[in-house]
Parts: sequence; C-alpha cells; structure tokens
Amino acid sequence: MPAHSYRYPVDKLFTGSSLGNVDTFLRLTPQTDIAGLWSARDNQYYCGRFVAHAYLHGERATPLETTFSAARQETTFLCGPLRIVKQVFLAMRDEPLQVVRMIVSAENPTDEPVDVAIMCDIHYPAFVWPGSYKVPDQPQRNKRVESRELDGLIVSSTAGRSQEVRVFGASVEAISTYVTDRGFSRTYRMPVPARSSASASLSMAISDQGEADALVAYRGARPAAEALADAEAFYESVRQTGYLRTPDPLINRAIDWAKINTVRVQHHFRAGYGFTNDPSQDIVVIRDAAWYVLGSDYLTPEFSKKMLDLVARYGIEDGGKITEFIVACADPPLKSDYDLNINDDTPLIVAAVYHHYAVTADRASLLRYWPMVRGACDWILSQIQGGLVHAHSQEANVWGISGWRNVIPQSQISGAVTEINVECSYALRLAAELADFLGHQDLGREYAAAAEQLKQTINRRLVSSKTGLYLLNIDPEGEEHHDLTGDQIFAVLFGVADGDRKRKILDKLHTPEFWTPFGVRTVGKLQEEYDPDHGVQLLGGVWPNLTAWVAYCSKSYSPRRLVSGMRNIWKISEIANPKAYQNVVPGHFPERLSGQTFKSRGMAMSPWMPPTYLWLGYEGLLGLEPTLSGLRVNPHLPEDWKWLGVKGVPVLGSTLTCFYYRRTLYSTMDVSSRSRCVTFDEDVSRFVECDAPFCVALRDAGKTIVFIGADDGGSFRLAIDAPITPNRLELTIDLRPGDCRLLTFPAGKAAQPHENGSRHEEAALRRA
Repeated sequence: MPAHSYRYPVDKLFTGSSLGNVDTFLRLTPQTDIAGLWSARDNQYYCGRFVAHAYLHGERATPLETTFSAARQETTFLCGPLRIVKQVFLAMRDEPLQVVRMIVSAENPTDEPVDVAIMCDIHYPAFVWPGSYKVPDQPQRNKRVESRELDGLIVSSTAGRSQEVRVFGASVEAISTYVTDRGFSRTYRMPVPARSSASASLSMAISDQGEADALVAYRGARPAAEALADAEAFYESVRQTGYLRTPDPLINRAIDWAKINTVRVQHHFRAGYGFTNDPSQDIVVIRDAAWYVLGSDYLTPEFSKKMLDLVARYGIEDGGKITEFIVACADPPLKSDYDLNINDDTPLIVAAVYHHYAVTADRASLLRYWPMVRGACDWILSQIQGGLVHAHSQEANVWGISGWRNVIPQSQISGAVTEINVECSYALRLAAELADFLGHQDLGREYAAAAEQLKQTINRRLVSSKTGLYLLNIDPEGEEHHDLTGDQIFAVLFGVADGDRKRKILDKLHTPEFWTPFGVRTVGKLQEEYDPDHGVQLLGGVWPNLTAWVAYCSKSYSPRRLVSGMRNIWKISEIANPKAYQNVVPGHFPERLSGQTFKSRGMAMSPWMPPTYLWLGYEGLLGLEPTLSGLRVNPHLPEDWKWLGVKGVPVLGSTLTCFYYRRTLYSTMDVSSRSRCVTFDEDVSRFVECDAPFCVALRDAGKTIVFIGADDGGSFRLAIDAPITPNRLELTIDLRPGDCRLLTFPAGKAAQPHENGSRHEEAALRRA
C-alpha cells in the first residue's frame, strides 16, 4: 500500500474517490467502479456507469476493503480461495489523458489453474446514483449511443453528436457481448495459473474529436502498469513541491492531501485553464478562482497564471467590474454577473493579482493584468455612495447576495455590505501599491486615499450599536442588520478591524456558539436565523473555508487556535466511519457540514478547500508574507512546537528551503523576519539520505548544517555523503514525537558533527 493512503472496510464507506487531470474528471464508488466520467474539453459526460464484477465458478467476488491513494483507488475482494484487486486511475502527464484505466488482478493460492470471469456493465448516458450529491442534467441522461466492434474493441458514438466517441477494450479475451443504445455488457475470461497471479487491463478512451482521435488515444496509451507508475511519480513530485512539515502528523497528512486534491481539479477548458467550484462542469466562478490562486501560487504557479489569463480575457464586464462566472467551454465563452452592480469577485481578483506577482515576481504577467486591476478599482470607486460601496439589488439568492454566501434561497444581503466594503478597501490598498510600483504614483495616491477613507467610514458607520462588532449590512432601505455571523471575520482578514475589535471578533468566533469539533459555524447557534442545515448550510452549518479564514486570522493572536483550526478542518477526512457522516471520503476535504450533526451535506471533495488549506499552511503556520518589496517569513508556532520547516517552495523565480528552530529562521534566501535569521548559500539535501519525516541540509562557506524533525517518534537513519563530509557518515538519530535535532559540520573537517544541545553546537550557532 502506498505510504500516503487510507484503507477502509467497504461497508464503512458512503461514496468513492474523485480523480482528475487537465482533460478529464472521474468519480468512483466505494467498490472502485466508475460512477461518472466527464470531459473538460467539451463539458460532456462520456460514461455514467462502468461496473466490473469478478466471478469464479459462478460466485461473485465480495468486496472487503478499499484503499485511497494519490494516483488511484483500489478495492480488495475475496472470491472463493482467490484474492482479487481492482484498481482505477487516470494518467497525469506525458500520455493521452482521456483514457481511464481499470486493472483487475487475481492471486490463486491453489494447485489448480482457474478462469476468472470479469463482467463489465457499461452505461454511457449520465447516471443518477443513489445518494448522489449532484444530479446530471437531463440532456446528459438522455444520451443514446451507436456502437460497433472493431478489432476486438467497442467503438461508441453519441447519437446526433458523432464526434463524441468512446473506445473500450481489454487485454484479455472477450467471451460474450450484449450491446444496447445505452452501452453494453461484455464478459472477459482471465486465466489464473496455479500458485500464481494474473491481471487484466480494461481501458476506455474518449474524445470530442471523432473516432480516429479516440482510437489514437486508446492505442497510444502505455501499458497500464507503466502508466500507473508514472501517475504515482507525478503525485510524488507534487507532494515534494513546497514540502512543508510540522510536529503534527495529522496536519502533515492534510498538507499532502491538499496538494493531491488541488491538482485533481485543474482543467483545460476550450477557453483556457481554470477550475470549477462544482465538478463536473465548465463554470469558472471568479471569487473561487481568486481564493484558489492564494494556495496554487505555492504549488502550481503556472496554473495560477493561466487561470488569471482566462479571467483577464473573458471575465471583465463593461466599466471594469469583474463578472461572477465564465462558462469556459462555450464558444465564445459566456459570462454572467447576475445583474449585480458590485460583487466580491471584483476586489478579490485584485488581491489575487497582487499575490501572484508578490509570490512569483512575474512582471510580464503583472503588466498583462494591470488593466484588469485598474478597471476593477475604478469600478469600485464608482460604486461608492455616501462613503460606502453599495450593492443596489433588491432580489434574492444569487441575484441579491453580493458576497460569498450567495446561494441562500430567498435571502438578500445587499446595500452597504460589510464583507464587500472591507474587501474593496483591501483591494484599493493593494492596487495603490501596485500602481506606485509600476510608476503610476498619482493613481497610487488616489487609491491609497480611497482605501483609507473607506476603512474609516466602515469603522464609523458599519459598526453595530447592539453588538459592538460589525453589521452584516445596511440594506437598500436603510435598515441595519446586526446578525452575528462568520462574516465578521472579513473585517479582520482584510485589515479593517482595529486591535481591540479584532480580538473581540476572534474570541466570539471561538466560543461554542460558533466553534465546533469540525470547524466554525456560518451563523452562531444563538442567533434567531440560525439553522444548521437550511440555506446550503450557510445559516449555521460548517464550511471549512470559513474555518480556514478564522484560523488564519488567529495566527499572531493565538497559534494554538490556528493549529486547532487546521486539525478541525481535516480530522473528518480520516474519521473512523466515513459512512456515518455520509458524503465523506478519506483523503478528501468535504465541502460543507451540518452545524449540528456534522454530516457532510455537499461535495465529498471540495475543489477550493485544498488550495485554501495550502495557503493556511504556508502563510499561516510558516508565516510567508509575500510583498512587492520582498518576502517576509514570520512563523506562528504554538508553545509546545519545537520546529517547522519547508523544502523547495517556488517563490520569486527560485525555491525557498527554510526551517524555524529555537526562535531562529535558517533559510536559503534573504528574507526579512521578526526572528533571528541565518542565511545559507544553498540547499544540499541531495547529499543526505534520511528516513525522518523532515530533513534538510544547508551549506555556506564555513559549514553545513543538517536538521532532522519528527512528528511521530522513532529511530531514524541518517547517511551523509561528500561534499558535506569527506567520507560517508552513517548515524542513527532517536527522536521523541515532535522532537528535532540540529547537526553542524565545519567545512573541510572530518570530525563528528556538533550535536543538538552540546556546548560545541551552541558555540557554532552563536558564530553563525
């Protein structure tokens, strides 16, 4: 079993994994059957159900347990004396990406050879599975296909859409076939020798470019075992990018899975690159894209750039306002702003552009996005009336809510909305920095003055006389709404709340009224409008992204609360009985939970929460602060944590490796920090072998230091080669849970290292 995986009895699972690459998205059942195959190229479902059962002497294999790993899902079955394993995966690079692979393997411990029958039931129209969160549109469910056999393959095209083609085949002999206008059933024979094993590869290639293209994809795919190994190597490279480690093993697992699930929803639509907030579909929501960039910048900055390119090209309304969403497979792409005069998409895209440049130092991209930033800010200024930004809508739902909770049925949050105003103040402040940086000093002064004026007006007119905190809004009729909701966090997050009110907001959101074992309620349970399940859990349910915002804002005030928030977000994702919490899949971040029972009520894999969790790790725990003038690093560790470290995080056109230990930041880049900083010339970890959870080696002209950190305790092997030491040195390091060790190797000497805590090491650290 892969090192980073979860294994569960099938009867403890409600649903299966979600896998994806840039062209394709795939949902699975707990038994590792395919519950939906969709193409990002044309926003079409190509297969609604692909179920494979194994039989021996007429007996069907019984599922036992399912393993969730980065590249694949697999289920183990028993069938008589045979152990059977079914795996499903998608290729991730360097080969046709619209080919779904299923591998069925069997181990035969008996002295007799046997034949295993593999019965495949393929239903091409989109299929409504019991308990499905998302029901495909009726046209997808009404599809019919025309099929023919070709050299042992079954080629099926959609009736009326001849370019929409599937090719299905296997590496073993077919013994019976039954074809309908919805798909087919086909049985294969897999011989398994005595005291041996055998496997069969089942493949489905899809294409929106016709039969010839689908056949090229099918025939161009590498052998299944090679393709799976490459997919696993891809995910390992993703895991090693910006390799962040802490003394907390649960948070470390969450960081790894956040990376895995971040790349699973990165798609290449007809109009460009993006991700959708509700797979499977081609709708790119701009607010979610902006939040996504904050995490993706540290893992896949090239994808961030391409998605911002999509927004800059297709997401701008007349006057500079940023639209609500883009339909990215339409030709030409469609967009909609729900007829709102202002929304959170407009200020948030300014924040995303600023962040992308501050992290990547990609000036060419910044220059491309600057007209979008300027247009967005000019639009914001045009919507200020009486000192505040006003949303004029008197509608309901998405047409009447200008902020993030915009899908509450029959609700309206418009007028002078605190969330929108603090975001606009923040956007104007960032745009002022960008304008000055690009040589537009007059404009920079204008934006800076407007940002400060808006901030002052918010703190004068949008403070509740009843609670002393912020109003939810002043509606278009002038009525003040004093609701205590999770939206209070925005005034803290975007730098509008002063120190005293900031503390009061954070303390309020950490009371039992809001704080739960799995995150923060959207509305306090003592509020009149509280409902733990109504309104898509936006009136009292738990949304993990809100928990992330609250945790982030707690980082300086209480690192313990930051860590608690990170743990609460993830622990439902490795709960002992996922089925008891319904739409929960091990290794996935659920979208939203009931505020009372904590059962998952939305997507099993939130597409925006993984990059948000990465942002929380890099900018919350590690304390990266990207600015136009350079990178600041101010880690936020609870008192009982001894260390924190990262390797190879892409920033400023290079990579940063650093660790924090004994109030000192050791780094490969010149950064500013409130802590003592020691800068080294290079990361030489490639000359070190270590099986500890975290190990780095940093070198300068006078010495090399090797740092080893553990989450769980144990004895760890450390081997060090030249040029760190003249001869290979092998050590065993014993560490307790959460412990660490720092070793110093003077340049050009063969002596043993100075060890953590020794007089020699303390002297070496002082000299450093």
